[in-house]
Amino acid sequence: MFNCLKRNSYAVLAAALTLGSVANASADNHSADDPVYFTVSGGLGFADVSSYAASTAQLGANALGQTVYYSYDRATWAGRLGGGYEISDNVSLELGYFMTGDIDIKYSIASGVAVEEAFNASGLDFAVKYDFEDSGIFVKAGMHSSDLGNSAAITLNGTTYASASVSSSGTGTFIGAGFESKASNGDVTFFGYDLYKDIGNVTGADFGYLYYGWRF
Repeated sequence: MFNCLKRNSYAVLAAALTLGSVANASADNHSADDPVYFTVSGGLGFADVSSYAASTAQLGANALGQTVYYSYDRATWAGRLGGGYEISDNVSLELGYFMTGDIDIKYSIASGVAVEEAFNASGLDFAVKYDFEDSGIFVKAGMHSSDLGNSAAITLNGTTYASASVSSSGTGTFIGAGFESKASNGDVTFFGYDLYKDIGNVTGADFGYLYYGWRF
């Protein structure tokens, strides 16, 4: 199901914090007639690895002849930097770069040997965004070109003895919806949820993104 190289980069988060801090000033300089805009958002990335973790643990139990215990994350940090072009009052084209932290899975047996596995996602996305008049509600749909990262390490009593990583790249679709609001001083903020299907072109490797952001 999930396959790919682990990428621990915090550059997107740092950029998101920096851009977020200047979003207010930038919004003041952005003309209402300017069709080009930029966005920065951050939040949580979700991936359902429950079935994968359970089946992997069972395979290990069958091979070892003993119980394999497991636990897993349900969410991690995520961020996105993007830009858009307003074709009309209702329709925009958007391009962005997204990245998540690790969704960790840990397998262990009674002897103290453990295998720690991690998955993450990153890539570019392109979407058509539709705004419903003055309601603030928007929907979008598009494609992504992405990487699915996977790494694993064997540990004994906290010491790592072996590790490996692999990657998978490819394209998939994504959809999203949210709400955008404009304050009296012109600041534009938004929140929403996007669903990226088949990250790295791996069937079932779906990531959800729950976010809050700024437009300027």
